[in-house]
Amino acid sequence: MKKYLFFILLLLTTSLSWGQWLKADGKKIVNSNGEEVLLRGMGPGGWQIMEGYMMQTSGFAGSQHEIKGKLIDLMGEANTETFFNKWRENHFTKRDVDSLAAWGFNSIRIPMHYNLFTLPIEEEPIAGENTWIETGFELIDNVLEWAAPYSMYVILDMHATPGGQGRGSEINDYDPNKPSLWESQENRDKLVALWTRIADRYKDNPWIGGYDLINETHWDLGDQNALLREIYEDITQGIRGVGDNHILYIEGNSYANDHRGLLPPWDDNLVYSFHKYWSFNNTNDLDWILPLREQYNVPLWMGESGENSNTWFTDAITLFENNNIGWAWWTMRKIGDIDSPYAVDINPGYQKVIDYWKGEGPRPTEQETFDGMMQLAENLLIDNSRYRKDVPDAIIRQVQTNETKPYHGTPTAIPGIVYTSDFDLGKNNYAYYDTVVADYNLSTGNFTAWNSGWSYRNDGVDIESNNQTTNSNGFNIGFVNKGEWTKYTVQIDETAAYKVSFRLATQENGGEFYLSLDDQAVTSVQTVSSTGGWTQYTTFEVSDVLLTAGEHSLKLHFNNDIPFNVTSMAFEKTGEVLDVALNALNGNTGENEKSIEITISEALLASSLDGTLNQFTVFVNGEERVITSVTENPLKDRTFILTLDKYLIKSDDIKVSYSGAAIQSQSGKTLITFMDLPINNESPDRVVIPGLIQVEDYEYMIGLGIEDTTDEGGGQNFGFTDPGDYADYSIFVPQTGNYGIKFRIAGFNVGQIGLYSVDENDVETELVIVNTIITNGWQIWETVSDNLFIEEGIHKLRMRILAGGFNFNWMQFDLPDSDGDGVLDKDDLCPNTTANTVVDINGCEVFTLPTNNYSLTVLGETCRVENNGSINIIAKENYDYSVTLTGENYSETKSFTSEIGFEGLSAGTYTLCITINGVSNYEQCYTIIVTEPDELSVSTTGKNGNTKTGKGTSSKKVIVSLAGGEIYHINLNNEVTITRESKIELELMQGVNKLSVKTNKDCQGVYNETIVFNSQPFVYPNPIKNNTININSVEFYDKETPIEIYDLTGKLLFSKTYHATSNQLKVDVASIPHGIYILKVMLEKEIFNYKIIK
Repeated sequence: MKKYLFFILLLLTTSLSWGQWLKADGKKIVNSNGEEVLLRGMGPGGWQIMEGYMMQTSGFAGSQHEIKGKLIDLMGEANTETFFNKWRENHFTKRDVDSLAAWGFNSIRIPMHYNLFTLPIEEEPIAGENTWIETGFELIDNVLEWAAPYSMYVILDMHATPGGQGRGSEINDYDPNKPSLWESQENRDKLVALWTRIADRYKDNPWIGGYDLINETHWDLGDQNALLREIYEDITQGIRGVGDNHILYIEGNSYANDHRGLLPPWDDNLVYSFHKYWSFNNTNDLDWILPLREQYNVPLWMGESGENSNTWFTDAITLFENNNIGWAWWTMRKIGDIDSPYAVDINPGYQKVIDYWKGEGPRPTEQETFDGMMQLAENLLIDNSRYRKDVPDAIIRQVQTNETKPYHGTPTAIPGIVYTSDFDLGKNNYAYYDTVVADYNLSTGNFTAWNSGWSYRNDGVDIESNNQTTNSNGFNIGFVNKGEWTKYTVQIDETAAYKVSFRLATQENGGEFYLSLDDQAVTSVQTVSSTGGWTQYTTFEVSDVLLTAGEHSLKLHFNNDIPFNVTSMAFEKTGEVLDVALNALNGNTGENEKSIEITISEALLASSLDGTLNQFTVFVNGEERVITSVTENPLKDRTFILTLDKYLIKSDDIKVSYSGAAIQSQSGKTLITFMDLPINNESPDRVVIPGLIQVEDYEYMIGLGIEDTTDEGGGQNFGFTDPGDYADYSIFVPQTGNYGIKFRIAGFNVGQIGLYSVDENDVETELVIVNTIITNGWQIWETVSDNLFIEEGIHKLRMRILAGGFNFNWMQFDLPDSDGDGVLDKDDLCPNTTANTVVDINGCEVFTLPTNNYSLTVLGETCRVENNGSINIIAKENYDYSVTLTGENYSETKSFTSEIGFEGLSAGTYTLCITINGVSNYEQCYTIIVTEPDELSVSTTGKNGNTKTGKGTSSKKVIVSLAGGEIYHINLNNEVTITRESKIELELMQGVNKLSVKTNKDCQGVYNETIVFNSQPFVYPNPIKNNTININSVEFYDKETPIEIYDLTGKLLFSKTYHATSNQLKVDVASIPHGIYILKVMLEKEIFNYKIIK
């Protein structure tokens, strides 16, 4: 019997672990059965390679080799090695794999450090050979063993390559004092050999999901990433050469996302990988990478993302999966953070180590350091970590559903305590609402902290820890803003009246909140007074709260921006529903933005609303509004609706009064009258027209870049504008009519902007199309204007780029301009002006002439200071003109009918204004520049580009650069050359060379210069100044040149070999004391000695 049972179990285990090889099949990744596999993975970051930001050591020990070096300094090599062994043992275990499988992950991306598999090239006993280490292989073997029963794939990621693949040492352990992967053929050979070794070991393992060959290269490898392509092909050849056909994941340069030069594919089992951090998750935000898949018929894989809020996680993964792209998340655990499934606490011993490294504490002893580090390693274990259940829930479950679930799995019982931090698991707008929920700094240019408390959960709700013992789980909600709320699934034992005791603290007066049940208020708005401080908790009681038995959604609403902290709500039954009067509890604006919803304490008798219209008054900003109807809310049994004749906007102050005796509950109670009930104004935040719209205040945007602006008023502007980009804004227009519209523009191109009103079906109705102007600068701002007609009401305004290449800062709607003459109706003294009529500031027609009525001819001075410039004016139409010309120390007025001139003018800027006698409102002005010839300008440089000084040059030729003339006469050592060129090369003779230059105009003067040519090294300054000796010689260029300095006894004080890229060396002698020395310059064919003084 035992033998049969063993055989059955063996078969079961074998079938569960039967591998399904992955491969690329067109645009998909499939298994051995041809079934598509969408990879959902997690990476145990920090396991094989520590990264400073995850260790809380950024800024002073960012890379693993720096951390290790500092630990060796504190506790020695043996203790450090013991710690690292324990770290790797505890950081990622079988229980972690069990958890990933239980949560719904199907893959693990292991970030590897090459030095767990082979020695660095600097430590190899025999150069060019490879010493293999089993540590890394054993770690992978373990994960494969743990993952196979769950049919989980393991993807090997070379996170730290030999030498390092980028200058960001935190992510690849790069040491700038050693050659990088890209600077050393030995390192590249070692990486190829390592991947070949890995492939040979795992080529027959079906649960290897593939090899991520190099993580996040970030190095200047040229436009086509030639060296990256070369090493990828070498690795591919090595892997395929041992018979391994697993998928190869190809990351680009620039942290994985620059795939230039890496296409087309060179192997038939490649998957192209990209990474995504801190950017928007709009539907088009993968448009930059999706064409790669379509054009080359290869799968895509998002190989690394994370480091953000739960909202960002859910939205990003939804974006990936909607585009059929698998993904791997970062990371499984971190020290002292909230955005990973497990958080590791900093123990006091490790904190002491960190404080010492930061220069903020004393040096710990060797034993203190060792104890602290070993405790840190112990805290890595699941039982010793803080489990952030909200993180895997956001990554897996929330991608598939909007449903919420109780934080602890089952509804919270009432009567009982509801801890505010234990709101339901779920998305923003479903389990909670918070005004700031993610960081999009790569899209916006600004980091946003999505959680101000940074404790307990990774949602937008701001939670912080506290030390309260009364009705507290150790955490509270704080940093609240108007409109935010948190939702709790509760199980109410009995329909009854309850007292709710809130534990809260604040040092400010006026914070407001209320409770609702199934989205109907069960309390009025409550106002909080100061408790004496942010940690001085007191009990705030609300009585006669009527609750209905059963499972419900309880919400805690925050009603203004005055902050307070709240840790719990304790519910206690105090009476029966029949004992509590029927009251109006709360009111809020309706979704149609023309109504008010009033919630009462019990279910409404709908028929009792008949005839009550005149029993209500509504005041908006102190003015009474017309109520058009009073009706029941068919979806909410305790709510009725007052509909108004006009729209409500966000800034409105709204109050409602009721003076009747007709409205009743279904239980027969009569609603108590009320006066000036404050209404929670939940109207959307729309721009009221006329008004200013800053472009960065969009509701939705596609394609546009955002950057800080230097324009007046600051803020941000749109840039990188391209046709098809657009942004949507919510506006409210209180009056139908024509409006002036202004656009704030900067740039080097004429672009085009269209404004559209967009309906609920996303159909656009054109409002106006405006051409932008050239301002000759990306931050040189000008305003362009036009007019548009728009109807009263609520609009989605779409600003669409029709022709791009400019920056855009704001748009402003002005008051109506009904006749479109550019003068607002309120200022227009001459309304209904005919189209295209030129008007004055009062909107009245002015006399005009064609823009081409005048022809101006301007002649500059023939030579500087000759004062023989002139301006000539010809008019096409004859009038009795008067023209005034003004300039610096010049003013003259003349009359003419068709032609006039001004002569004897000096160079400068003039204003010329023409008026017509008898026409009072006409004037045409021009700004005119009378030019003069440029001054003669001459500069000289050595042949190889070194700057020539008056002390000499080491170049055998001199390049003379010329400007300011037409024909140049160049005299070098009495040999004359005549040229029209702006640059000429001349041969120098040994010793002193005399150079003079003049033009064909004597008034431009003569340039003279003496050039000393040195064939042997020229040393200056001597005596030395500023601790630097300059040595010039034509023999230096692109050669190795030893320089030595001796004292007068012959003792060598300084020796260094320079590789010059020009004809000049700069020798730093700061380390040598003042005195007299011998400088030895050793050229290839001759040695020169100089006495120098410092």
